[in-house]
Order: sequence, then C-alpha cells, then structure tokens
Amino acid sequence: MINKKGKRKIVFEGETYYWFVKKESEADFLSIGSEDKSTLILYHINQINDEFIHPKIAVLQSEKMSPGAYSFFPPLSDESISGSTVRAILNWYFIQVR
Repeated sequence: MINKKGKRKIVFEGETYYWFVKKESEADFLSIGSEDKSTLILYHINQINDEFIHPKIAVLQSEKMSPGAYSFFPPLSDESISGSTVRAILNWYFIQVR
C-alpha cells in the first residue's frame, strides 16, 4: 500500500492512483503512483513555460513500460495541477501500454 497522507486520490480505468505536487528548489514535479506501488510517474510542471519543445514524462516504475523519459503530446497547460491534468497523463500512459 502507498502512503496516502497528503495525497489526492483518483480512480482511472478501474485502478486507484494517488498524486501530489513535489516542490523542489529547481522545479516542481507532479508525482502519480498506483495504490499497489507498481506504477510511478513524474511530470515536470510548467514545461511549456520553460520552452521545452517536447514535454517529457518520466516513468520511474512500471510493469507495463520500461523506465525512462518519454515525450508527451499534446503539451499540457499545467500552470495549475488538477484531476484533469492527472487524468490526461494517465490516459497517455494507458495508450502507451496497450
């Protein structure tokens, strides 16, 4: 079980995920993890403002994909993170693993 303290819950495609924004000195990251800890995804927030040509998503742990950085398209408007942002990233992930 994942530690749920301070995290928001979202159910996507029948699976439960927890997400939170991690603030660091250099950048802020959205962290999305499955309840059973089999999937962990990181997304660097505000990539559009940082003028990244192709925003990236880091898959740190997955039973369905190799860990690594992947291009994410279409770019997200991610000045504020909400459940719809998390759903868009999870939708991208599920498309990749099908």
